[in-house]
Amino acid sequence: MDMEQVIADAKDLCYRVAPAELSGSPLWVVPQTNLPPMLGRDTVCYGYTSPSLDMHLHHTFADWEGVRGPVIVLGNLNIQRDFPQRTYNKLLGTTLHELAHILERPSLFQPRPYNQRYIRAEAIRIAEAVSRDEEGDGTTPPWTTHESRFMRIAYHLPPSCGRSRLRHPSGRGLQPRAVRHVTGQPLSTINTVAQAIKPEADALCAASFRQICSQPVTPGFKAIYEADKRSWINSHHQRQRNHDEFDITT
Repeated sequence: MDMEQVIADAKDLCYRVAPAELSGSPLWVVPQTNLPPMLGRDTVCYGYTSPSLDMHLHHTFADWEGVRGPVIVLGNLNIQRDFPQRTYNKLLGTTLHELAHILERPSLFQPRPYNQRYIRAEAIRIAEAVSRDEEGDGTTPPWTTHESRFMRIAYHLPPSCGRSRLRHPSGRGLQPRAVRHVTGQPLSTINTVAQAIKPEADALCAASFRQICSQPVTPGFKAIYEADKRSWINSHHQRQRNHDEFDITT
């Protein structure tokens, strides 16, 4: 597979689905095969991002000009291994999934001073974290790092409402589940939420993601999200509940 073309398509897709947020900002989509072992090449993830990833990896960018911007790392080897028949679509779907994480941040990246020693150590720690294959003990909620703001953005990103029309050369479109999928979340919930948020996605098709997130949450989406969390917590009695367990930040 021509990864240079995949990366070009992935970046183009991001700029087209989130023009208001990404306009004027550089964006790097980096395959794991472009990274050294200590800085992410050995990731077990399909993709990941971090608010300071550009500071961690800028020396691996051929087009780095000192201007900061968001970074998406794609686990292209992992995706090619697990999705041999639809590698291209999975790579693009993962790109949009990580873009949703970028768009949920207060800013595209974390403004901070550059301290070479600290940044280097932080970069190694993050690379180690994404290289550990940990299944966990089943007590980590499926919405961890995928809270309501992320989920809402993710449901606006797939091919619904015409935001993303980039297609595989064979004519197959992107699979929405590749964008929305969260480990541990049942497919029935994914489909139910998709139906609940579709009217909002259609109505706000031309809005920026900042504008979308500034609007009140669709009641149906909020109800499903709260019920999903409550159901999981009720089935995991060993986990201590927080008083704000069901709050949704809009």
